[in-house]
Amino acid sequence: MHFLITHQSAVLQARILAQLKQQFHGLRCILKTSLTDTYDLAEHHSPDCVIISADLASAPEFELLATLFKIMGIGCVIHGAEPGCKTSPWGFPVVAEACNESQIAAAVRQATISLQGQKSSSSGQKSTSTKDLDPRKLILIGASTGGIDALCRVLQHFSDKSPPTLIVQHTGGGFSGSLIRLLNGATTAHVCEARKGSELQKGHIYLAPNGRSHLSVTAQQPPTIDLRSDDLVSGHRPSIDALFQSASRLAPHIVATLLTGMGRDGAKGLTDLSRNGAHTIGQDEATSVVYGMPRVAMELGGVREQLPIDAIGPAILRACLVRARA
Repeated sequence: MHFLITHQSAVLQARILAQLKQQFHGLRCILKTSLTDTYDLAEHHSPDCVIISADLASAPEFELLATLFKIMGIGCVIHGAEPGCKTSPWGFPVVAEACNESQIAAAVRQATISLQGQKSSSSGQKSTSTKDLDPRKLILIGASTGGIDALCRVLQHFSDKSPPTLIVQHTGGGFSGSLIRLLNGATTAHVCEARKGSELQKGHIYLAPNGRSHLSVTAQQPPTIDLRSDDLVSGHRPSIDALFQSASRLAPHIVATLLTGMGRDGAKGLTDLSRNGAHTIGQDEATSVVYGMPRVAMELGGVREQLPIDAIGPAILRACLVRARA
């Protein structure tokens, strides 16, 4: 088996490696200390299993890694969890820091069996017909905790004929390039980093580039991308509210969606868009990892359609058809 051990402690890395050698003969193993290195190595070398420290797995950036693992069928074990904890929030098995070789081997087998062969299902999905899409439509999507997997499941329905789409995902750190590559593998549309002044093109999905600026859209015709280095909005930069509020004057041509996430970023902006004529969609509680942002938007009256995650992609495209009316 091919293992990747990601731990900031060289002592614990060595201990885990010794335990694995007791249970898995002929193993290959790479040691890393950061999430960035782990993502790059997992993406390009696809190990059978990644064993990662609980401290690193608790970072916001780990969500991107967790989604990559599930798409690529890579097992994952969280090492150093609290006593009594059986699984992580992402469903990965966990072991205590003081685990023995048989315990870590059992967790590895559980992880690899449960994820073996799981790949992105995007290639087999059928998109909503795009022949009658309104060229004036613009799609806005906001997401936070649990949003990366949710975005993959929404964007798998998009194509090179889909309306221009702008996305704010609370990712954390400098992982925008990794997120773009991950989402590009989930859709036949072109996912790219948003650049100030760029005209919006069909079949393109634009992501906020970093944590230094807000992604927004100008009200001019045709609309263009704007990046603003303003203060935090709703506690975030980039902020979903900042994106939604920038499009208020274009509301009749907007289809805006708020996916799973903690807090309330995007809820007010979605509500304002709805009141001004936009078609708005919120993810339902049952399929949300954290039913925070879409819940607040529902309470404010800003959600016209509340849907499970797998129904949202087709619903967005239906709302963009020429016959659709806000």
